[in-house]
Amino acid sequence: MVLGTVPFGFVAGVAAVAAGMTAAQGIALSVFSFSGIAQLVASQLIAVHSPVLVTIAAAFVVSLRLLMYSAAIAPQLAHLDWRWRAGLSFLMTDQSFASAMQRYGAPGDPANRHWHFLGAASTLYGTWQVAVAIGAVAGARIPAEWSLDFAVVLTFIALLVPAVRTRADLAAAIVAAAIALAAAGLPYRLALVAATIGGIAVGLGIEAGRRRGAL
Repeated sequence: MVLGTVPFGFVAGVAAVAAGMTAAQGIALSVFSFSGIAQLVASQLIAVHSPVLVTIAAAFVVSLRLLMYSAAIAPQLAHLDWRWRAGLSFLMTDQSFASAMQRYGAPGDPANRHWHFLGAASTLYGTWQVAVAIGAVAGARIPAEWSLDFAVVLTFIALLVPAVRTRADLAAAIVAAAIALAAAGLPYRLALVAATIGGIAVGLGIEAGRRRGAL
């Protein structure tokens, strides 16, 4: 997970500087938000001078998956006080959630497995911040023809493929991709917002139909 985080974080740092932020601003965005895709979305929207509310809304929409992660892992963390839960919620990412759920699914007493969650999430957080800082500082020196932004695409393909396990997952991915391509001309990168909402809606609809026995 760390090996995949480094190029992604580097690209996020480069993107922040390319959007017009200073290196310090790009690093601060990363330290306080810690969400790779949200940081990239924010950088893209800032680059095209999108309204603040549109930028915030887009970052919120692409982060909705974290609500589902929280609901899934909440029973395992119910015995912890609010400070633990708040800290882990801030540090939670796709990778640390997957690692924690795998750990909680292993045999044995799960009472102290939140330390594994904290260790994995903290390691990813530290690695991410270093990678973003290097990208933000070196961003102005990276030739555009290197096309480092493609590393982001590869990272998310690596996360997406093993996550597609059901028809609802597959339908959500296909619909989101189709909407993103069809709406690519929308201003303020709204194609991404529309694709996310469309994919979530289709996936939830198919899952609801499956539970009712209709699908």
